[in-house]
Parts: sequence; structure tokens; C-alpha cells
Amino acid sequence: MTASGEIKRKSKASVLVLVFSFVLSVSCSGNGQTLTQQRAPRSEVRHIGGAEVKLVVQGSLVDPQQQPEVYWHDPEWSIDLVAPESADQAPRISIRSHLGNTSLAKLPEYYEQISEILRGPEDKAIVLEDNHLAESDFSIIDLKSGQLMNNVGVAFTEVSPNRRFVFFEDVRPLVADTAKDESRYRLYDALKSPRGNTCGYRRNDPTHKYLDPDMRGFQVYPRNPGHTTCDSVDEDDDNSGSNFVWADDSSKIVFADLKNNVMSLVLVMMPLNTKDPPRTLLYPLTGAENVCAGAKYCDSIVKSLTWNSDAVNVAFVQVNPAGPPIAKSLTIPLSKFVPIGK
Repeated sequence: MTASGEIKRKSKASVLVLVFSFVLSVSCSGNGQTLTQQRAPRSEVRHIGGAEVKLVVQGSLVDPQQQPEVYWHDPEWSIDLVAPESADQAPRISIRSHLGNTSLAKLPEYYEQISEILRGPEDKAIVLEDNHLAESDFSIIDLKSGQLMNNVGVAFTEVSPNRRFVFFEDVRPLVADTAKDESRYRLYDALKSPRGNTCGYRRNDPTHKYLDPDMRGFQVYPRNPGHTTCDSVDEDDDNSGSNFVWADDSSKIVFADLKNNVMSLVLVMMPLNTKDPPRTLLYPLTGAENVCAGAKYCDSIVKSLTWNSDAVNVAFVQVNPAGPPIAKSLTIPLSKFVPIGK
């Protein structure tokens, strides 16, 4: 999150004066009474491997006054959210090991609603937060020391199935000389240290002496041809990604991107170790596959994007002003994806 974005959210007490609770009023005919029902955030229990996990259902309302129970319990660690008792108190994470050791990790005060706690690699936890501004954060916590290691402001997150990688969108509003936000897609590796995941330098620092604490994660898209470092890549065009799908083995993620009225599929290959960078490959839809052909503006809707062994299946529906919608279903082998710049 940019510094200005963090300042906007610093005062949790001021946020709570806003209306978070949506009220559904139903008039009952015949008796003149009105039934008012408050809709709270929904949560559910899932099982991930040998762990029992309670999380907020994706798409639920954000209401800090009705924080649901959230936890991760496995044979080695019990990680529970301790919800704040007042508006000026920060949420905390209670940590208990199977050896009986306990600790309490404090989260940032401006966190509004914790949606999920996941156990990552090397005894780390990933805590996901949502808020009413359609922004969010995730935190990395060292379970052994009970310390908050890193906090990253994002637009959304997609955590890999093995919980090592956090794919996220970093939106930088009102960039100089532009009139729109920039969407940049980044990758955080939980096996790396916070410094290892701080991948950009401060502006007006040509000698690269000072890391920018707001520049977290390796920028995987957009990429410039031949760009291999983890520095930010400047990009004037807005990007509009959708349908982010991890492979079951966490080795790659694919998504659709609409940019300058051209639809493409973007493939990001995960590194095997912490020294190599991720690789980004592209498959633009051209010729007969071009779902935006002839359209003044591409309104294509990605109905589905799924893995099919060493290929991906994608289905589109394009608005057709002259008749019924145009539907396309394609199977794209991964061998046809080309590294950016080639």
C-alpha cells in the first residue's frame, strides 16, 4: 500500500463511524409489522490437509463490528484471531504450539476484518484482511517468535495451494502524468525474508541505495522485454486481469488480461528456489481466436478458465451489437505461450 493509502486507513475509529451493516427490511402484509434482519459476514469451516480452518466466505460483507471467528488448527499449531474489543484496539493473533508455547502477535490497528489465517512454509502464517474500500492487506507472522514480519497493502490476493506464494495486485492511484490507476501484478514468496520481498527502490534514487518499503513483491506483469530484476516496471497502460487460476501443484498461475482492446492469456511460472525469479509468458489471441475482432471496445467476458494437463481451456462470450453474443471455446497448449519480449 502506498503511504498515502495507509494514512487514509490509519484511524480505525473514524472508519467505524461509517455504515458497515447492511439492513434488509421486509414489510409483512396483514399485521402492519416490519421485520428487520441484519446481514452479518458469513464464515465456514474447511479442511486443508490435516488442518481445520475457519474463514470468512469470499464475497461476504465487511463489518468490523461483527468479526466472525477465524482460525487455523493443525497438529502442530493453533492460530486464532483475537478480535478487538474496542474501536481503538488492534486485532491480535493468538499462537499456541503443540509443545504448549504461546504468544500473541499484534496486527496493524487499521485492519477492519480478518478473512483468513493460513499456515505458510517454515512456520510462518499468512493473515488476509478485507476492508470496505475494496482494498486489503496481508501479513506474514513468524509463529515461533510471535512477531509480525511484514504487512503488504494490496487490491486482492490469490494464495497458492501450497501457501508459499501470494499473487496480488498492487494498484497505484493517479500516477503522475496519467488520469487513471495503474494495476501491477506481483508475487510474494513466503520463503524469502521481508527484505528479499522488497523489490523496488525509492524514486529519484538512481544508485539504488534505498529500498522502497511500499514496493513489495516481484512484479510479474506487466514486464518489459528482457527485464529480469525485481524492480518495478513502468507501464502507462491500465491492465484488466481476471479469472486467476493456480495449478494444483502451485507451480504456475494463469489469468486473462484485457489491454488496449486485446485479450491475452498470461502464464506465470513459479521459481523452484529463492534465487531464481518467476517467469512470465504470454499468449495473445489473434486471427480466428481474436474474441475482440471488429469490436470498437472489447466487452468479452471470460466465462471460464481451467487447467487441462499441459494446456488451459478458456471460454469467452463477446457482446455482439448486430446479433446474439459470440461464444468461443479454446484449448491453448502451454507450449504456445511465449516469454514476454520474444
